[in-house]
Amino acid sequence: MGKIKSAIYPHLQRMRYKNLISVFEKGKKQDMIDNQILMLSTSKGSLGGNLGAIKSYIELNLLDYKIITVTSVDQMSIEELGSVMAQSRFIMVDDFEPMVYVLSLRPNQQLIQVWHAMGAFKRFGYGRATAESGSLTHKNYTKAIVSSPEIVDIYAESFGISRDKIIPVGTPRTDVFFDEKYVSLAKERLYGKAPELKNKRICLFAPTFRGQNVNDAFYPSEFIDLQALSNSLGEDWAVIVKLHPFVKGKLDIPKSKSIFDFSDEREINDILFITDVLVTDYSSVIFENAIIGNSAVLYAPDYEQYNANRGFYYDYNDYSCGSIVTNQSELADAIKSITNNNPQYMAFKQRFVSLCDGNSCRRFVEKILEENK
Repeated sequence: MGKIKSAIYPHLQRMRYKNLISVFEKGKKQDMIDNQILMLSTSKGSLGGNLGAIKSYIELNLLDYKIITVTSVDQMSIEELGSVMAQSRFIMVDDFEPMVYVLSLRPNQQLIQVWHAMGAFKRFGYGRATAESGSLTHKNYTKAIVSSPEIVDIYAESFGISRDKIIPVGTPRTDVFFDEKYVSLAKERLYGKAPELKNKRICLFAPTFRGQNVNDAFYPSEFIDLQALSNSLGEDWAVIVKLHPFVKGKLDIPKSKSIFDFSDEREINDILFITDVLVTDYSSVIFENAIIGNSAVLYAPDYEQYNANRGFYYDYNDYSCGSIVTNQSELADAIKSITNNNPQYMAFKQRFVSLCDGNSCRRFVEKILEENK
């Protein structure tokens, strides 16, 4: 049955978008516009992340590109979208975009994946044992970017494309980490939201969700006693809680001058600017945190179960920036003693984020847009 499903799966994908395919094929009769970029982010209401960063860089530097954006709010009809797709020299996506996988691209047309996540942590795409190998998904990218040279092969496997199509340029959305004005304004806003955080050392507790997706996402409340953690850290510390956006059932946050729920904050990266120690488990925020330069503790009470269900690209110890804890009794001591000046931390940064240096947008333009114009 598995072989039959694998054989018919591409047909089902094409059938779903047969009208778009038809319009796209007709659109190939039109001239392709060499400087036109179509940015697709149809699961989101606004352009952000890597696409937003690249767009801002192009506009700020007055580069000669015409950018068209499509989001869940700014949509197009099938007729208009198929025509624009066919005319655009560059089509960019930053997530799973099923409509592009059924397209037979024009000669010299570029379909570029600027994947929203960075590094290589939890398995995704064809790196997962449950992936449908016969699928068309991801396989027609002409280029994809990564945050460091070492993870090229991992992304090639996960997207089902050859390694020469994976271009290490860094992660464009992290360029803002090196923008002093942006960082200063973010700090000012957060301290204004909670003035009690000033003059405190800050532990950011930001675990990922458990469950399959947004419909059943949760974080086990028995894993963490926030009041006990705060008490163990002492008066010099404050704890900020930032749960994954998928988690609807919030933790019981004690009323305290040392514990703050920032789960409503859209950008966890902004919180990292005022953080001293990040505590997470299997979240890719560990990569952004390392770029900014904070210390980190991995707190994973359910490591064995999580690893069996999802799996990682490297041994879990390789994601440590110095400390892994599996029970809360050891957590406070680990937080207070961890530093960002240890061999594990340096090895982690080199492996996963070596090109995230504030110049990722520039490299993207030079190595992908300009070289393929």
